[in-house]
Amino acid sequence: MKMTKTLTLAVITLISLATPTMAQDDVEASVEAALVSKYMWRGRDLGGISLQPAASVSWQGLTLTASGSTGFNKDDGEEIDLQLGYSLNGFNIGVIDYWHTGVDTEDRYMKFDRDEGPHSIEGYLGYECRYFGLYAYTMFWGPDQKVNGDRAYSTYIEATVPFRLGGLDWKLKAGITPFESGSQKVKKVAQTILGLESLWVDDYLYAEGPACVMASIRATKQLRLGNVKLPVFAEIHANPYLQRTNMLLGITVIPF
Repeated sequence: MKMTKTLTLAVITLISLATPTMAQDDVEASVEAALVSKYMWRGRDLGGISLQPAASVSWQGLTLTASGSTGFNKDDGEEIDLQLGYSLNGFNIGVIDYWHTGVDTEDRYMKFDRDEGPHSIEGYLGYECRYFGLYAYTMFWGPDQKVNGDRAYSTYIEATVPFRLGGLDWKLKAGITPFESGSQKVKKVAQTILGLESLWVDDYLYAEGPACVMASIRATKQLRLGNVKLPVFAEIHANPYLQRTNMLLGITVIPF
């Protein structure tokens, strides 16, 4: 709780210090919404058809973003993410607070607990330019324990290579985890010699050890309709660790 209060105070302080200057300098803001056929995140299947809105405000390299995801299936959870980041000459640093239903039975947004509850907070550091991007993310708050109960500090490292080919914008991505990530017990139905049985198994955030957990390729066609951008994309999203592959389709609405 102390760490969360510190982060909250830092955000409030930055905004209060920046407000007088913001009135004189340009502030950039944006809003968009995406509709995706399947919600995949770092190799994990988080739901079916989903609506994913986002809004951000930027000022002198500092960006505050609010985004979320809502599934059309009643079993899909709801997610709200808050991100505060700073960018300078291609280098990026920041923190992300993930809140999603289904972790805490009460699904209370204002419940902050370092070891359990609906919030997970990670820090990230990265570099991005025209030819490639490289980011590292580490969880330091929330339900992120190893099988033995120790804090996992689940870490995910992702490399991106963008290019243009055949009139489309392409992105190649690969994501790895360097060590055992956090896990939780989940109930699964399995076929045994006695028939179908419910078993409790370890569900890792990424993997039980060093592994490649995500590999994808996305092609995007940039469309426009009046004052609205309509990027349409198709993506093959695979998790080599789990040996699963999905085909995704999506469209984003971006007013400009």
